[in-house]
Amino acid sequence: MSGFSTIGIVPNENRREFVFLLFWDGNREFYYREPELEQFNNDSNLMLQEKKLAYKCIKPLKTWQISYKGRKIQLEITFDTRFYLYDFGRDSSASWHRHFEASGIITGEMKLKDGITRKINGYGQRDKSWGFRDWFEFDKWNATHFQFKDWNCGMRKDFRKNRIDLSGSVSDKDGTIPLAEFEIETVNDTDKFNSPLTATYYMRDLGGKDYRIKAERINKNSFVRFARQFPGGYTELFEQMVIMKDLDTGEIGTGMMEHLRTIKEE
Repeated sequence: MSGFSTIGIVPNENRREFVFLLFWDGNREFYYREPELEQFNNDSNLMLQEKKLAYKCIKPLKTWQISYKGRKIQLEITFDTRFYLYDFGRDSSASWHRHFEASGIITGEMKLKDGITRKINGYGQRDKSWGFRDWFEFDKWNATHFQFKDWNCGMRKDFRKNRIDLSGSVSDKDGTIPLAEFEIETVNDTDKFNSPLTATYYMRDLGGKDYRIKAERINKNSFVRFARQFPGGYTELFEQMVIMKDLDTGEIGTGMMEHLRTIKEE
């Protein structure tokens, strides 16, 4: 089982964005809505809920709850931060003003319509961004997070206007250390989108430690593609739930690989 969920509050456009995606046993539940934001409220929990999907901050920067009530499934999970937050730095990417990430432990349960209940106990990643996002100005970007028992990594590498920006860190119980180098080798599927199928990450942190991590989709169905049309072309974003393998230690983990690419049309 794996998945992700996001919410965006866009006050200058008087709207919100709710996304929920869950994969289990080859099945997929996908939910996307853009409800109106009637007014900006200092109690953010009021803005973080709609008919089927709700977020609740229990302890800032530490504990969150997510609830989803769909036709086929109901899900209640709690995210508890397990390592230090990592601040990517002010304007470290052109697609955000501020951004931080944190690894956490996710607990809860999922109820299926046939009455079966599954307990959930695993790892996950939380991130938060401020600022607008202009996908089309990027030629591409690669982002990922991976979770292992005693450490995790979250990163983003942007390619735009002949410039490359890298941000991210490796985290454990002792703290965080920024990344110094990050390269990726991607193998694409033969489907109609040429969607990324596997990725091998080669990275080095500022302490000089090297890592080799391979990501592979949990199954063929465990991804989603978002596309946005712009004057002169379009941008597509792939979010993929994956199994991670540390090629140096053999340890198996989990996470997500994200690929964005822009297609310019003549």
